[in-house]
Amino acid sequence: MQTANQFGKTTKKIVVKTNDPDNKQVILTLQGHVLVPFKAQPRFAQFRNIEEGTTPQPVKVNIRRGDGAPLKLELMRIPKPGVEVDLQEIKPGEHYQLVIGINPPQRPGKLRTWVKLKTGVPEAPEKTVPIHADIPSSWAPSELASATP
Repeated sequence: MQTANQFGKTTKKIVVKTNDPDNKQVILTLQGHVLVPFKAQPRFAQFRNIEEGTTPQPVKVNIRRGDGAPLKLELMRIPKPGVEVDLQEIKPGEHYQLVIGINPPQRPGKLRTWVKLKTGVPEAPEKTVPIHADIPSSWAPSELASATP
């Protein structure tokens, strides 16, 4: 059973074909509890509808301990220039907050990047937090802006 995007109580139904003439197929129900080493909410930072000439408010991603070991988050990879990342420990070993902001200049269009964290949890030693943004044309670097007629 795939559990990549699940946590907590989960149920899965399975159809089993048999050679029993009275029961050609049997439905089995599996129930379980998916353990997760940590939970991120939201799962990614998204900056939508950035108005021309403005800088959006930072996105806060809360990362909490799940069923694994205590967290000890460290930044491993900070995205491209203009993307600011601040990792704050709220409750030691239990709760962190990742504050992500974006600033001009950026190439207009879709920005797709990520922050990589070391977790300190053996079952999942790294965590990636995706960042998505739709960059307005007013954010173009000066060399791009001057090249536009």
